[in-house]
Formats: sequence, C-alpha cells, structure tokens
Amino acid sequence: MFKHLAHPAARNSDGMAIIGRTLHDLRGIRFGEGEGGNTPPPAAPPVAAPAPVAAPPTPVAPPATPAPAAPAPVNYNGDPDKYVRELREEAKGYRIASETAAASLATANAERDAAASARDELARTNRLILAAPKLGANADLLLDSSSFTKTFAAVDLNDQAAVNQAITDALEKNSAFRSGPALPASSGGGHQGGHPSATPTSLEAAVKTALGG
Repeated sequence: MFKHLAHPAARNSDGMAIIGRTLHDLRGIRFGEGEGGNTPPPAAPPVAAPAPVAAPPTPVAPPATPAPAAPAPVNYNGDPDKYVRELREEAKGYRIASETAAASLATANAERDAAASARDELARTNRLILAAPKLGANADLLLDSSSFTKTFAAVDLNDQAAVNQAITDALEKNSAFRSGPALPASSGGGHQGGHPSATPTSLEAAVKTALGG
C-alpha cells in the first residue's frame, strides 16, 4: 500500500490554511518568518551624540615690558671737585637759558597784548568819530571824558544801535558833549600900548639919549 503524502498547505499568521497564492505572493512581498510573518519593522539606527564643543583656548597674557636698564655709572678719572664745578656750570647755563626764554616769551606776550589793545582802541575811536557827528555830538569831547570812554569800552562795535545808544545817553547826561557852532575868529590887530621911542641914528644923538638930553 502506498502512503498518501499530504501536500503541506500554507498557513497564515492565525494558523489557518491558505489556498492558492497569497496576496503577499502576488505583490512579491516576503517575510522573514513565512509568508505572512509578523516581523516588526527594523529599529531606527541610534542617533549619534553631538561631538563635544572644544573649549576656547585660554588667552595668553602679553609679555611684561622689561624695566629700563639702569644707566651706566660715569667714570671720571680727573679731579672730582673740578667735575662737580663743571656740572654746576652746565646746570647754570641751562637755568639761564630757560629764564631767558621765559622772559622773552613774557615780553612777546605783553607786546602782543599791547598791540591788540591799541588796535581795539583805534577801532573804537574811529567808530566814535564816524557816529558822533550824525547824532550831534562832539567826538573830541567824548574822547576826553573818562566816564564815557569807560562806558564806551564795553560797547560792541559790531552793533551800530548800541554805539548810537551810548552816544545818545552821554548827550542826555551832559549837554556839553553836544557839538555847537564854531566861534568866529578874532578880527583886528592886537592892542597897541604906546609909541615906541625913535632909534637914534647918529653918535651925537646916541650920547644925548644916554645922558638924558
């Protein structure tokens, strides 16, 4: 007798027999654990940890500046007293030169200030001479007045209104500053005292004059 060998049937995941080709066979899908295996998807590869950040290098302090070397000692083979005298004379020359330069600078500054003061005074005088006649003032009398010149020294010459106001105020305080008509010149000759004596013209007349004759 022959034994009947049963054809092994494909089984699904539930153990049920599958007749014919399965849907996975038709799609060309195979599983590692049979036709309809229930193999889980492969796990994702582990994420690599980030590389550690390198610490910044420690700053290097700049090298310290070396102290200047001490000057070499002066070797003097001559007379020490003479050497000291020479040093004193040299220092004296430097001191005199410094004092002379300081005096020259002071003199130059004084001359500069004096020139600037004279320039400003001349400009102030010219402005007064030009403005005074238009306001009926005598510029010479105003310039001779110490009180007016002191007040006028503080006036801004670039401000014509201030110049005119200073002159007007001076006229209101003292009417003698006003310019008046010129006095007429004196006419006629000078006073004649008496008739002068006649000058003797001969020796005899001169003798008589000397003797009272």
